[in-house]
Amino acid sequence: MPKYLFAQFEIDPGRHELSRAGEPVHIEPQVFDLIVHLVRNRDRIVSKDELIETIWNGRIISEAALSSRINGARRALGDSGNDQIFIKTLHKRGFRFVGDVQEITESRDQDEASIVPDPTVSDPAPAGALLSAEAGSLDEVASLSVKEKPVTRSTIAVMPFGNMSDDPENDYFSYGLTEDVIRLLARNRWLAVISRHSTMAFQGRPVDPREVGQQLGVKYLVVGNVRKNREAVRITAGLVRTEDREQLWAETYDLQLESIFDIQEEMATQIAATIEPELSKVEQKLATRKEPSSLDAWDCYQRGLWNLWRFTTPGFDEAEAYFRQAIAADPGFARGHGALSYVNVQRAFVDDPKDRPARLETALRQARLAVAQDDLDCFCHCVLGRALCLSHQNDEALASLDLSLELNPSFAQAHFAQGFNLLWYGREIEAEALIDRATILSPRDNHLWSFHHVRSWTHFSLEEYEVAAEFARRATRQTNVTYQAFSTLAASLGLLGDIAQAKEAAAALLQRKPNYTAEIARQEFFFCNDPGFVDRYVEGLLQAGVRKS
Repeated sequence: MPKYLFAQFEIDPGRHELSRAGEPVHIEPQVFDLIVHLVRNRDRIVSKDELIETIWNGRIISEAALSSRINGARRALGDSGNDQIFIKTLHKRGFRFVGDVQEITESRDQDEASIVPDPTVSDPAPAGALLSAEAGSLDEVASLSVKEKPVTRSTIAVMPFGNMSDDPENDYFSYGLTEDVIRLLARNRWLAVISRHSTMAFQGRPVDPREVGQQLGVKYLVVGNVRKNREAVRITAGLVRTEDREQLWAETYDLQLESIFDIQEEMATQIAATIEPELSKVEQKLATRKEPSSLDAWDCYQRGLWNLWRFTTPGFDEAEAYFRQAIAADPGFARGHGALSYVNVQRAFVDDPKDRPARLETALRQARLAVAQDDLDCFCHCVLGRALCLSHQNDEALASLDLSLELNPSFAQAHFAQGFNLLWYGREIEAEALIDRATILSPRDNHLWSFHHVRSWTHFSLEEYEVAAEFARRATRQTNVTYQAFSTLAASLGLLGDIAQAKEAAAALLQRKPNYTAEIARQEFFFCNDPGFVDRYVEGLLQAGVRKS
């Protein structure tokens, strides 16, 4: 199989490797395949349809998904849509690779030698055996037959939002809101969302959730009403479990009427973003009530999440065990591999520093495996982005998190993760806007303390210590908060010169982490690209009375 050389790059399709100046470039499998296809066909224009047929095997994909892979390919090659040094866009025709490529073909003897079987090696293991939590390269994964979609256990129907206004002309707004909520909920790969056509029969009449659940085969209903006048709109929305008619969540939104279509899109995004974590919490509770012997892959996954959100070492241990059990039950369960990666991402923050490199390496391997198994799952791309960010691969993280947001713009975790990533770019204003967006989208999120805590870091980075202290305080008020938020509060107050309150925060910190020192804090900022940030943070802790080492 030939290799391709251009500029400082080398592509080795046989090894599935892209390198620049001898250093490997980490990219997603589909992005790699796209580059290889363009390079191999560099003598002509490659149409969008051809790329979809080749890279996605003809599956229906969005324009955004294709654009994201093209942008990812350009980023991997140091190119851009403006420069188009290597990949040129030809309007309404397709794309062409325009770099000067040298093709190197290895000798026949070398090729044949490379495929002679080793008599000392036994027959390969079954495909399922390779898809373990510790599966190795993506080359192995690519050769396996895995599921097209992850395990789907939650079924939901969005009932037509009722028009409570006097004017029947406002039906269009209720209709549009219903359509948008369905569209956005459907981007969560673990949800099976019933189409609008199936729920139209229930429009305009009172419905019994249990009856709808039986007729449509769904576990949950989204119900709502819209009341609109010339100046304002009131939207009510709720989540109901069909089997017992229990209302699991409800919210009312009162908005001034400026741009009706902006309100429709924003409210649909807000409702969809809130429902997803609420449903996840319900599923987790259901899983915890089951006997261990009756747990399947989905139940193990949900039990793992419940333990993960405790943000404690015992919780991480339990979560890891359940995620491994989920993968053992279903090796092709992409979210199981992604969740296992996320455990290692979180443990990188709290485990012994000497264990951190191994944790991050494992997290990256597991996240790439999850993406290879389901490249349309926003969660898997988000976890990969987080692992890349913590490994100082911020550009690659940016691409993964952008894709996560394109796949699901109402996914609060991706907004937060991209904000975290941009903070260490020195783009604090953009970072805060993204984290603020995450908080608005998911105001009851399990990560809410992290949202507030990282937002305090953005202000700390800007040397706005009073605001940093306020957001750190918000973080400390959450029930699952960890000691790190108290550290940031102490450091911010220390630099403000409010020594009395700084010492009080330090006491609360040491109560939760008795051996904590300023040197530990320095080590914990392993992902930070700004040494000045860490120096100021340590100085604030010393002012608060925390020991140096």
